[in-house]
Amino acid sequence: MLGARTWNVVQLGIAFMLIFAAFNTSGFIEETVLSSVANSTGGDIVKHSGYYSLSIIYAVFTFSNFLAPPIIGAIGAKWSMVMGAACYCLFMIGFLKLTGWFLYLSSGLVGFGAAILWTGQGNYMTLNSTNETIGRNSGMLWAMMQSCLIAGGIFLYFVLPSTKDIDKSKTELLYTCFSAVCGVGIFMLMLLRSPPPPEEPEEDRDALVESFSAHNHHVVDSVSEVPREVKAPRETSWKQDFLRTFTLLKTRNMALLAVVFMYSGVEMTFWTGIYSTCLSFTNKLNQYNSSLLAFNALALGVGQIAGGGAFGIFGHRTNVYGRNPIILLGTIVHLIAYFLIFMNIPMDAPLNKTDESSYMHPSFTLALVCGLMLGFADSCWNTQIYSILGSLYPEDSAPAFALYKFFQSATACGSFYYGSVLALHWQLLILGTSAVFAALCYFPVEWDAQTRPQGIKIA
Repeated sequence: MLGARTWNVVQLGIAFMLIFAAFNTSGFIEETVLSSVANSTGGDIVKHSGYYSLSIIYAVFTFSNFLAPPIIGAIGAKWSMVMGAACYCLFMIGFLKLTGWFLYLSSGLVGFGAAILWTGQGNYMTLNSTNETIGRNSGMLWAMMQSCLIAGGIFLYFVLPSTKDIDKSKTELLYTCFSAVCGVGIFMLMLLRSPPPPEEPEEDRDALVESFSAHNHHVVDSVSEVPREVKAPRETSWKQDFLRTFTLLKTRNMALLAVVFMYSGVEMTFWTGIYSTCLSFTNKLNQYNSSLLAFNALALGVGQIAGGGAFGIFGHRTNVYGRNPIILLGTIVHLIAYFLIFMNIPMDAPLNKTDESSYMHPSFTLALVCGLMLGFADSCWNTQIYSILGSLYPEDSAPAFALYKFFQSATACGSFYYGSVLALHWQLLILGTSAVFAALCYFPVEWDAQTRPQGIKIA
């Protein structure tokens, strides 16, 4: 039988899988839908409205992360996630009757909703985890969430083998389905239970305090081998929650992790948008174009689930060696993937359709292998980011995850911009260099978390 905390994490994962199966799949066809209606709206919707919408989402998301901790402190993680998910649903409902003003307004709402949704998710997972289960839970949750890529790929392959022509009636049908699936996910969030109190049975107690670094912000009177209870989050005002976010940013560990967060934004932008554009713009892969993006989504999903599932199932084994080996694995896999993409995809593929080749004839199979590797490596990074934040900041999880999403979304904004102006080899150089720097910044934080004596309070 699953314990109460484990079941809460499973239910959270299912809810996020439903929400993002709908939202991500709608994103696969959003630009096609907007382009197809651009000529019939009298200029209300323009050809590149999809890119403008994405820019608005990430811009609002970036700065809304500072508002997320006080909101979560006021209404709790559960209802913050419900509110955030409702913004996603409202955005998709807007496609039933497209207007420019509502598209851009709802894009801003999605950016705000994303901030409280993801920060709330990190906070809720931390409250339902112990030092022994945080790695398992983060891997399990990540694998469940990323299964939405599998669902999206299958949907595109069977329902929309070609996305060249999506008329109004089909758009309304699709987005009605997307909104309904998202609504089911919201309902599951509403049914989430509060984390069991620390006085629960022995298996729900933990030694989290034993391994917390100085960032716990509580003085531990003594250290023993006896498992201790999870300390409940401190009762603070919204103003204290807001200021606490900036206080955390001044610490050494958070400053180092900021580099890691920024890399996660750069590589997320690449695998979620730029790489698929490269595939579709490579004309020598045109014979596969009707299904290439669907297969790429499937490959990404398999990689994400393989990584998250492995680190969830075998988390109790990898925890013996700490998180650094998984980060090292993710870095190596990323570097290999970037090199293979450099060899396989033409340099001008991110910018426009091309008949050129790179250093080898473009290979459909290699393109999918690279997608698989990108998904796997991304899961390595993200599961360990979730894990270390949950371990280091159990009482400050809301501001810690807010800072994570702030730096990630800020660099995602910049990455989406340079992705439209830089050739592929420059983008891959940025990615490879950033991966190495991010790993070098992660390692000392993990060493510090494992070796710093307990009982010391560092502001």
